[in-house]
Amino acid sequence: MEPSTGYATSFDGTKIYYEVYGQGPVICCCNGIGVSTFFWKYLVEFFSSSHRVVLWDYRSHGRSGPAPDHNRLTMKTNAMDLCAVLDAVGADKAVLTGHSMGVQTIFEFYRIHKERTAALIPVLGAYGHPMNSFLNTDIVAKLFPYGYRFSTFFPGVTQKIAQSVLHFALQDEVANTGARLVRFIHWQFFQKEDLMPYIAHLRTLDVNMFLSMARRMQEHTVKDMLPLIEVPVLVVSAQHDLFTPWRISKTMQELIPGAELLTIPYGSHAALVEQPELMNLRIEKFLRERLDKGSWAKSVKKQLSGKRAAKKKIAAPVVLQKAAAA
Repeated sequence: MEPSTGYATSFDGTKIYYEVYGQGPVICCCNGIGVSTFFWKYLVEFFSSSHRVVLWDYRSHGRSGPAPDHNRLTMKTNAMDLCAVLDAVGADKAVLTGHSMGVQTIFEFYRIHKERTAALIPVLGAYGHPMNSFLNTDIVAKLFPYGYRFSTFFPGVTQKIAQSVLHFALQDEVANTGARLVRFIHWQFFQKEDLMPYIAHLRTLDVNMFLSMARRMQEHTVKDMLPLIEVPVLVVSAQHDLFTPWRISKTMQELIPGAELLTIPYGSHAALVEQPELMNLRIEKFLRERLDKGSWAKSVKKQLSGKRAAKKKIAAPVVLQKAAAA
């Protein structure tokens, strides 16, 4: 299926790129840091026949415009950009799903626009301070301030060093083999073709922008708000996620009233493309059981505005993997 594409104008004039697939109630997907829309391709393939699936890029990511000020690369800014996208596609209310940092983005959006949130599906992400549990240790949280301070004083040097390292580390075979060896992805389930767009996107990133957004991500938390959430929530976790350990997702589910939990067995931080059928079928069940689809569909009141740009086809889904939900 080919998408309709466009640009939303955010609160400060930044142009935010988006894609829309299908028709019906809106599901809007929010990426992780340093990631573009490619990790949602299997969700699009599954849901676009019955829903309107919206993908978009954060500022300074993918096809979106650059951030005019790195100090504004906050979760609140992400939420305001998301609001601009929903306005642009004519969605008064949407089911919001976010991967990794996208989890913090959708929770922050709920804090600001509760009335526009039909449901929340946090996928493989933390509710706050994600570096505190990265790799099941707080060592990254302790070391990050020194790296960030260096990048602030020597932005040019930081960019050059990062480009040199990435030039080697992000060679296709090196990155694919390395990611499997350190268990950032599951060697049996992950498809090489799903990693290549991620590598290509990382090569284009401004490292100083990335570090600025990572700093704001680490400072952010919505833990205080979780017990007050009043919309349906499905937390998606993975058994072997080194970025967001399972215990973080379990705590999130316990703090949110009525929240449900899906655990993807053997899954890594990329489980949404490792075992997409399991996740999609569980989301479908969640939406069918917990949402009033009639009123949700009526929340789309106007047609997509703006010019239609060149379209791009979605890749075919991977073969169904055997797995069980916990």
